[in-house]
Amino acid sequence: MDNNIYREIVKSGNEIVFENFNYDIKNHRIIKNIPSENIKYSLTPFTIMEALGITIPYKKIILSLDLKKPYKYNEAIRFINDEAKKYFCDLISIQPEELLKKVKHQKKYTSLKASKTAQIFIETPLKKKEFYNYFIQALVFDYVCKYEFPKEIQKIIFAEHLLPAFFLNNHGISRFSKFRIIKRLWDNSYDGLKKSTIFPKGNIKELNNSMKLKGSQDFLDCEIIHFSCIGDCVESKHNPVFAFTQDDKKTIINRIIVYKSMIKLILNNLTEDKYKIHKPIFNDWEQGMIIFCNDDGSIKESIDVSTIKTIN
Repeated sequence: MDNNIYREIVKSGNEIVFENFNYDIKNHRIIKNIPSENIKYSLTPFTIMEALGITIPYKKIILSLDLKKPYKYNEAIRFINDEAKKYFCDLISIQPEELLKKVKHQKKYTSLKASKTAQIFIETPLKKKEFYNYFIQALVFDYVCKYEFPKEIQKIIFAEHLLPAFFLNNHGISRFSKFRIIKRLWDNSYDGLKKSTIFPKGNIKELNNSMKLKGSQDFLDCEIIHFSCIGDCVESKHNPVFAFTQDDKKTIINRIIVYKSMIKLILNNLTEDKYKIHKPIFNDWEQGMIIFCNDDGSIKESIDVSTIKTIN
């Protein structure tokens, strides 16, 4: 669930929004046919931070000249990973006790009707150590994905570390958004696609405009795309994700087109041996749905992600 709809559902004075959302969830043509025990409502770690009004400051980690050498790329990515983890673990504003203080303060502005919802989505996960560890790991992974390594080693790191991250099924990394990896792959492919005579230039330009992020900390618009296209991996099994949002429909669809197209490109470029090795993993991926909500909490429409076609 995106923060833009979650915030409106739980806000004090917005009880009608909460009621509209609950009513439409119970009567949605697909959701109502799923047994309740098979449904888990959750926010991603970054959505929780936004819901609590927390902005996470970023530190610029500098690589030494020695780690910029091509043959040192493994040490370079380990160094950035370790330094980022140390930085985020030491950051006072996101320590568990500080986050729970924020939760306590926010309760003053939460509707009584939505208090249980707020507890399920925010308070309960923040009290669990495993969730905090997941949050820190997600921050570190996102930092590494967008880190601008020197040109001499950027391509090697992308090919040897970031792209293979899609196929780590039995690892915490399975639950992290890969949108930044896909965006980098799209950016690298864009010039070639512009020259192609197969695709109308206007369409490619529109897709590219939709892939532009608001800033280096624009996590949230990325996550909704990743999880709806791949699913959420819990205990090595992917589960389809229904993402609720008020974001622009055209932008969301364009990003899904790009995401699915770049995944297809990755799979098409695998060697036959690697394809066989990874086939059980990507066969386990689950596409879900994007559900667009109105300002009053009611559901406007829903899109089955599997019906959105790729450009390749």
